Amino acid sequence: MLEDNRIKVFLTVLECGNFTSAAYKLGISQPAVSQNIAELERLLGVQLMERSRGEIQLTDQGRHFEGYARQIAHWYSVANRAFNPDPLAIDKSPVEPVRLHLDNGSQAEVWASGSDIHIELK
Repeated sequence: MLEDNRIKVFLTVLECGNFTSAAYKLGISQPAVSQNIAELERLLGVQLMERSRGEIQLTDQGRHFEGYARQIAHWYSVANRAFNPDPLAIDKSPVEPVRLHLDNGSQAEVWASGSDIHIELK
């Protein structure tokens, strides 16, 4: 499966609200979650989260990176389905759209259905 585990960990921490719950959901240790986030921050050269007892708060850079992380995870998912289709899948409904925030303040939604890619500007 094609994915960047650091992106998956980052998004799971956001979903769960703390490192401990994210570790439980991912089936890894809490120090492994911390290491993945620290490595992501080191690679990006910014602090993504402020950690306080039992919860996290995204920094401005973290909020900015969240959009990219969701896009990256989405496209990994699309690529995985394209190259590893489920032969038992019957449902060919469109993939959940990913929302992109454009520099001019507008948004675009992008999704795939079948072998088509759709883009809607908002």
